[in-house]
Amino acid sequence: MKWILRFFGLILVIIIVAGLSIFLLPAEQVARIAADQLRNVTGRDVTISGDVSMSVWPVLGVTAGGIEVGNADWAEGGPMLTAENAAIGVDAASLLRGEIRITNIEATAPTIRLEQRLDGRASWQFTDASGEAQIETEVSPDEPPQAFSIERLNVTDAMLIYDAEGSDRVSYSGVDLSLDWPEQDGPADIVAQLRPTATPVDVTARIDSFSGFLAGEVQPVSFDLAAGGNTAKFEGRAGTSGEVAGRLDMNMASTDTFLAALALPAPGLPQGLGQSVSGGADLTLTTDRQLALRNLGVDLGGNRLNGAADISLNGKPQITAQLDAGPLDLTSATGSSSGGSGSSSGAASSSSGWPKDPIDASGLAAFDAQIALAAQSIDLGQFKLGPTKAMLTNDNSRMVFEMREVSAYGGSVTGQVIVNNRSGLSVGGDINAAGIQMESLLSDAVGLDRLTGAGDARIKFLGSGGNMDAIMRSLSGDGSLNIGSGRILGVDLDRLMRSGDI
Repeated sequence: MKWILRFFGLILVIIIVAGLSIFLLPAEQVARIAADQLRNVTGRDVTISGDVSMSVWPVLGVTAGGIEVGNADWAEGGPMLTAENAAIGVDAASLLRGEIRITNIEATAPTIRLEQRLDGRASWQFTDASGEAQIETEVSPDEPPQAFSIERLNVTDAMLIYDAEGSDRVSYSGVDLSLDWPEQDGPADIVAQLRPTATPVDVTARIDSFSGFLAGEVQPVSFDLAAGGNTAKFEGRAGTSGEVAGRLDMNMASTDTFLAALALPAPGLPQGLGQSVSGGADLTLTTDRQLALRNLGVDLGGNRLNGAADISLNGKPQITAQLDAGPLDLTSATGSSSGGSGSSSGAASSSSGWPKDPIDASGLAAFDAQIALAAQSIDLGQFKLGPTKAMLTNDNSRMVFEMREVSAYGGSVTGQVIVNNRSGLSVGGDINAAGIQMESLLSDAVGLDRLTGAGDARIKFLGSGGNMDAIMRSLSGDGSLNIGSGRILGVDLDRLMRSGDI
């Protein structure tokens, strides 16, 4: 019995000494252990610096003056994460079982750099696409990966930098981010607020099986974005390699307000042509940033478009689309009202002159496109077109609107209109009309309704300048008009021939 008591006493002493050793362990040593654990999990260099304090149970925690997490060896922008006043907590009981259960990570004023390459590599991927072997860690591929989870992540006042090869670098400051991931095999909820401007951008997301998502697996994802009263919602599947598939719906009362909230230039689109947008599409994005939109249906503030589009997002967007529209109202773009006559328009022009406001056509350089458009009718304000098939092509700041099949005024119209901003703005066109009913055309064009008959017409024009006044003053061209049998209403030809009086 005496030896048994001595044995248990020895065990008790060992436990007490071990416990005291933990409490007496220098905080810097605990910080080094925590850094090693993060290094083993991520495969990245981890440095904890500054004043270090610690807690032991039930959370093994370290608070440090700063933390730095290295980036992938191919990345060029610097460390993936640098932060001030970082805190990391690890569940001590789970650690004794060989599991890494990070209860919380907090970081103040961090800089987060995310980089992606055209071949699919992403700096935030810590494992290969199958989620098996650690690519950049010290863990042998034959060893099973350690269980790993983060219950809570809080990031305050962050600088977020995203650099995708072939695209302009994007950066946002003043970002707040929180991650809730209570169960290792469960979903994660993400809430973020970005402040590129005075209008905050709120983001909420849920990712199912977040551990699988981090391992490169495609998982169900929901995503909501709100900015300045405008919203976008996505429901589908996504992976860390950049693949996305699902349904995107938007409700934007003002695209200018939405883009301004993201610190992007406001396009100033006319009413009916994207000033407001509602609707959505089935979306697919591949790892090489090829975007496909199917079952597209959007209301542009009065005009509705349906169809499909393919967009390459490597560098300058390349757009290929087929769009169908019902009645298309373009009066806001032409600057004339739908019921106006040629005479009233001319009176306004003669009294006030052509506008001298500068025309900003720089948007033509932002994308290249081939867009086929079919419409039941097109209202240009002064002129009305029937069923129309056209092709819009934009190549290196030169946009061509080709009229392939256009019904108008009882006849047909073909030709093209060109807007070229490669070396200064110029506008030109070459339009042919056949079988046009002259009474309806001239009534809309100049308010003349006394000439009847069918005619053929051709007009070719070119003008250049930085505003409408300069373009109209430089306008040059030629044209022709051939009219077959017809009448001049209100003219007595017999009386005219006999007396010269109509």
